[in-house]
Amino acid sequence: MRRVSVRSRTGNLVLAVVGAVYTVASLAILVWFIADVWQAAGLVDRVLQLALVAAGFCGFWFLRTGLENLGVKIGGRQRVAAASNPASIQR
Repeated sequence: MRRVSVRSRTGNLVLAVVGAVYTVASLAILVWFIADVWQAAGLVDRVLQLALVAAGFCGFWFLRTGLENLGVKIGGRQRVAAASNPASIQR
């Protein structure tokens, strides 16, 4: 994944908070939208639902990027990569 460089701690915190709000809001609207028009959904409704899913993924990406820039470890993948790289071991 491409690294986005935000140099201030405040900027990264804002990016993470905005990402969290964006993700929660888009998923809440998606759940409400699906519950409201489930049986009568047409093509336009499905496209809007797909757009809400994409917005949720973008919000999650903002959240993850902000947290990674703040130094928060997310998932085990980074730890495994750091453990397998001898240059990353601090001496």
